[in-house]
Amino acid sequence: MAKMSTGREILGADIVRARRSERISIASFSDFSLGQAQRIAFADAAAKKLLPYCLDVMRRRSVYVGGVDASEAQKAPFYYLHLRRASRTAVTIPWESLPLCRDERRAPILLFSPGRCGSTLVSHILYEAGVANVSEADFYTQATSRFFSGPLYPYRRAMRHAVLAMGQDLCASLSSAGPVVVKLRAESCRAPEILIDSSERRAIFVIRKFETWARSTIQTFRNGPRKTVRKYLIALACREFLQRNRECLLLRYEDLTSEPDAARRALEQFLDREIAPAALARAMNKDSQEGTPLARGARGDTPATDERLEKTLALWNSDNVKRIRGRFVADGEN
Repeated sequence: MAKMSTGREILGADIVRARRSERISIASFSDFSLGQAQRIAFADAAAKKLLPYCLDVMRRRSVYVGGVDASEAQKAPFYYLHLRRASRTAVTIPWESLPLCRDERRAPILLFSPGRCGSTLVSHILYEAGVANVSEADFYTQATSRFFSGPLYPYRRAMRHAVLAMGQDLCASLSSAGPVVVKLRAESCRAPEILIDSSERRAIFVIRKFETWARSTIQTFRNGPRKTVRKYLIALACREFLQRNRECLLLRYEDLTSEPDAARRALEQFLDREIAPAALARAMNKDSQEGTPLARGARGDTPATDERLEKTLALWNSDNVKRIRGRFVADGEN
């Protein structure tokens, strides 16, 4: 594998081979084996139809990819996985050179959730309605890691600049006008303040009642009680932050499944874009995660599922966790 240099020029190379193309691991520059790197002028990089893929944090660079149809990237259940499989070229850009699209003024509307609550379905509804969006752009996930989002990381401000610039470039790549929505991984709930852009006041949060969410999460990810409860509490803190600092549309999984038309109308009004009932019907009739390791039925119950769930619910209803839950606004799903 030819390694790209650590100079501050823009570098591009063909992708010889993709790694982890059947895994849901967070996007990384190491996902690709690359050919010989070539220097690229900024104007040439800006003229290419590139999509932002991930951060190369150690080199303070952002990785963009080419050879991908933007419409197919929007259709995919997971943006990062589709790009991992479909990209033909990789371009790395120093953070100080971003954004590529200097004339773009839009920032994405970010969709947060604890996962396993219908957020990928929301992405499919938007796609079917012709609203530009992608599901799980992992440069956001990387930026909210505990170390990189923490105050001790010396390049935190530069990284945040890069993330916001990549969001700006993503908007330019997906549509020429109108809102662009990015559905995030659950991990992004750790540090929403890193991700939100002052040029976009709106955000979306999708939530699910704890017991059914916990069963789905344990079944899919095999998490233990502490990790499961902590993940949901972090999501509640994120929701509260967004409700205090943004115009936040709250969608509930229970409404998406029992009253989907009401959720459709709420999205339509919030985004100021028509979402036809037919678009909703098309999205509802599909497996939102088909073609991924999380497709329906791919991860069923194990003998340990019920035991894990029982212990998780006991922890959730413990006095200590109840005190923590009491810090958040009570609105029926906690």
